[in-house]
Order: sequence, then C-alpha cells, then structure tokens
Amino acid sequence: STGSASDTAADRADSKDDYDYYLCLPTLDSSSTMTVDDPDNHDAAWHQRSRTTRQLQHLFELDLYLSSVPQLAASTRQLLQSSSSSTNSTANNHHHNNSNNHKVITSSNSGRVINVLQGEMAHCTPSQADVLVSDDATTCHILGLWSHLGLDYSSRSAQHRDQMQQQQNGGDGNKLATVAHIDSPDYEDCIRDAVDLHYRYHSSQLSSSSSSSSKQQQHQTRLNGDDSTIILPVIKLSIHLMGGYNDNDGTSHEITQGVLRALSNISDGYINRQQHHHHQPRLQMILQTCAVSSSNDNGSGCPIGRGLALDVSSGKVYLTEVGEDVESSSSSSSLLLDNSTTVVTTSTSAKGPDCLLRQARLWASFIFNNGDNDSNDDDNKRRLQIIHHPNDEYLYISPFYFASHPFPHRMLALNDALLLQYTSSSPEVEKDNFVRCVRETFRYMNGTSCFHVFKKKKMMNEDDDDDEKDYGLDDWWDDEDYSPRRYRRVGLNGWAAVA
Repeated sequence: STGSASDTAADRADSKDDYDYYLCLPTLDSSSTMTVDDPDNHDAAWHQRSRTTRQLQHLFELDLYLSSVPQLAASTRQLLQSSSSSTNSTANNHHHNNSNNHKVITSSNSGRVINVLQGEMAHCTPSQADVLVSDDATTCHILGLWSHLGLDYSSRSAQHRDQMQQQQNGGDGNKLATVAHIDSPDYEDCIRDAVDLHYRYHSSQLSSSSSSSSKQQQHQTRLNGDDSTIILPVIKLSIHLMGGYNDNDGTSHEITQGVLRALSNISDGYINRQQHHHHQPRLQMILQTCAVSSSNDNGSGCPIGRGLALDVSSGKVYLTEVGEDVESSSSSSSLLLDNSTTVVTTSTSAKGPDCLLRQARLWASFIFNNGDNDSNDDDNKRRLQIIHHPNDEYLYISPFYFASHPFPHRMLALNDALLLQYTSSSPEVEKDNFVRCVRETFRYMNGTSCFHVFKKKKMMNEDDDDDEKDYGLDDWWDDEDYSPRRYRRVGLNGWAAVA
C-alpha cells in the first residue's frame, strides 16, 4: 500500500501498535533526476550514458528503500537463503548457476502443480491446485498474488485482536492465488486485471453470504465486549515479486520499475475508490517479498532466484526449479488430425501440457509481428496469456498464428554458442538446457503450423470443404476463428487434451 512521503515505511514498520505493515514504494521516476535529451546537441553515446546514469540512480534509490524496511529485507533473505540446506537442484553447479537452493518440483513430490511459462499467468484456488510455480527467470520477474477475505477492525486489546484474527482466516474456499511470468515492463493492464479479479472474487463471496457475514460480525463484536468496535470486510492481498539481477543493459531494472509502478498505481486507484465508496470491501495490498535487482544478484552479475513457487493454501513462497520428468522429457505435443479427431497425449509432468506449443508463442510473436511487442495500439498490445482460471477445471492455450519460417531454420543451423547469443537476453547466465529447449521449440514450429494444432470454429454458412484449404498465409488467420486448446488434469499431474 502506498502512503505519504512524510510517513516513511520504516517508521510504520517500527510501530508496535500497527497490525499490518504498509509499504511506501519509492518514486522511481522523479522529475529531478530526469534529463532532457536534445538530439541536436548530443550523440547516441551521450544518450546511452545519460540513460545508464538514470538507471543507476533509480537502482540506488530502490536498493536503499528495500534495505530500509526490516520486514521486507527479512522476507527477501528468508526466500533466497532459507531453503538452501534442505533442497536439491538438477542444474549443474558452475560459476554462474545459483540454483542449489531451489527446491526441485516433480510430478510426484509437490501435489497438484500448475506451471506458468514466460508470458503466461494462472489463477487458482486450493480446490484446483496445491502449487503455482514459474521457473527459468533471469531478467524476467515472477509475480505472486495471494488473497483471502478477512475483517477490518479496531481493538486496543491484543487478546481480543488475536481472537478475531483466528476466526477471520476462513477455509480454503476463502483463498485465491495468482502467478505471472513477466518479461516486459508494459504489463500494467494485465496486473491490474489480476488484482481486480482477486477483488471481484472475494466481493462475490461477500454478496453470496451476506446474511451469515452479518451474524459473524455481531458475534465478533460480542467477543470484543465493545459495542463501539467497527468491523468491516477487508480483502488482504499479499504480493511477492522475485526476478532480475544487475545485468549490463538494465533490462532487469526496467521490468522492476514497470511492475512496482503498476502496483503503486493500482493501489492508489483502490485507495481513491474506497474514499468514495465506504460501503464496499476494502482492498489491502501488502508487498511482502521483493527479491529484485541487487537483492537478487549474487555479486557476480547473476540472479540468485530463478524460480518461484506459491503454496495455494498457505500463501507461502519459496525458490523452486521445475524438474524434467523422465516420462515427459521428449515434450511431445498433441496434434489435430481433422476437425473432429484429436491425438490425445496424456503427459505426466510438473511442467504441464504442450510446453513446446506454449513456448512457440513467444517466438511467433517476435517472428510474425516483426519483433514489435511495444505497440501503443490497444488491439495489438502484448498481454499475458491466462492459462488457468478460478473455478474452471481446464488449462487453456489460446490460439495464435505460427508456421514454418526462415528464421528458425537459420537459427537451427548455428552452433550452440551463437544460438545462445542470438536467442537470449541474458546469455551469460542461462541454464545449461536453454539451447536444447530453443532447438526443440524451433523444430516443433518448423514441423507443424497453427492450422494443424487449433480447431477452427464452425461459422454460419461455412462448407465442410473450407477445412481442407491449403493454408499458408497469415492473412487467412484470425485468432477469433479458432478455439483454444483445453486440457483436463488426470490424476496428480497428468494432462489430457480435450477435443
């Protein structure tokens, strides 16, 4: 939550009377630190030096802020260090890989898993999954949101306060979790949509149980023994952010700025809304973990945390690595044979279904949109792909255009060292399996196309012969004309494609 500049986060955190800690994000784009670029008087090198200077100053401000809040600094240390003695890693321990303190999640050791790949977002409740996880972040950031419905109250008695706290925790149906793998600073709309979803989810719970909530409030007022105590519903949203490091070109810090700025703007919006709508439940956004920038750097220009897991029931987070199960190491993908028959591949893996297809979306966005992912056109803006929704049994892969293209062919002809340089934003710190995964994805894209993977919706007055067109031009493709692929969980971590 944001606060006034005069009321510092450290002062609030030191107050023993405050039950919750409200964190004031630093101003990352202060006008006093910005310089005006004059292209007539300065060359490109000057612009780069000016940009680097601004980034360093913002980075210093952020690091100073993160270290000034004891609770935030402690949670970051706990996340990055506490699990190192009890977990293992399948990654090699060479000089730039720091995943020895990441718990390896497999299809059998962590319950029901939903794995979120780069550019994706997933929402779920404890009835749908046990763990939300995302891995392989270098400059990318992993955002975790966990919310539950509680009560806002005022009580001077610590004993009364504890009694009320025990009763407001509720069961698993009172909790919602989200994980997103963010690769750009421009996803504020997507993050706002996610926060709004949490708010709507718990607001609907209040609406459906308004009578029982009234009885509960009366009972808790009697517990206090103070009829003047005001008890109102509050939606508590815990925020966990991990990712990035001190990379040379500042990509990590740009994403950090974008995410924190988005969270600050969203928080301000809810504060303004609640000032004019007192009868609505209050949203309390609490930044609990912020392992970014220098705090996630091992001192040698390498990220410490690469993967983050969020326990859907408890809201706890820990470092993780998604292991490659033996039975799914080939990462085969389901194909549509015709308009009514699907080859159903039931894969058992913590990585989830059809990873090659999901990874192909990132490259398709670059290849077929000419690398333009920063369009100001709302219709063409990149958005995080939501693969799982609360109260929905399916995992979804939305349709997108891809086909064989000269670019993957050229990349596959390169040796491993060159392929790594051309395909990674942080080649010096990638995992050992990065190049192999890129090659598998390019081979998959060259071997099929979107027309053979996604099922076309039946349109009015459409002949069956239209399904036999010799597709090959992206002019004939419209996402709206095709259905998303759906997958149903089979057993613990098996996934079956649903025709």
